[in-house]
Amino acid sequence: MSETATEKLKRMLAWDTTPALTETDVSALLDQSSMADANGTPPGGTDWEATYDLNAAAAAGWLVKAGMAAQLTEVDPAGSGIVTSKVFDNCRAMARIYAARRSRSMQTNRPVI
Repeated sequence: MSETATEKLKRMLAWDTTPALTETDVSALLDQSSMADANGTPPGGTDWEATYDLNAAAAAGWLVKAGMAAQLTEVDPAGSGIVTSKVFDNCRAMARIYAARRSRSMQTNRPVI
C-alpha cells in the first residue's frame, strides 16, 4: 500500500509533535505546493493528476512550526533540561533542509511551439 501525499507530508513535518500542526494546516500546505503534472496540466485543470512539491510544503511547514516556537525561550518543564528556544532553532534547520530540496521546475504560460 503506497503512502498518500498527505501522509508523507505529515511524516516529513513530524506534524503532531510540538509545536504541532493541525490537519487544516497540513492540507493548506499541500494545496500551496500544488504544481503542474507530468502532462503540464496545472492544478485544478481538467485531468490534473495530483502533483506536489512536498519539499516546498515541508519547508513552509517547518517555518510555521518555527513561528509557533519563536516565543519559547525557557526550560520547559522546569528542571527537564529541554530548552524550548532550541525547538525554534531545530524547526529553522529543518526548513533549510527541505528548502534546499525544492523542485526546480516552474510552470510558465509560454505556448509550446
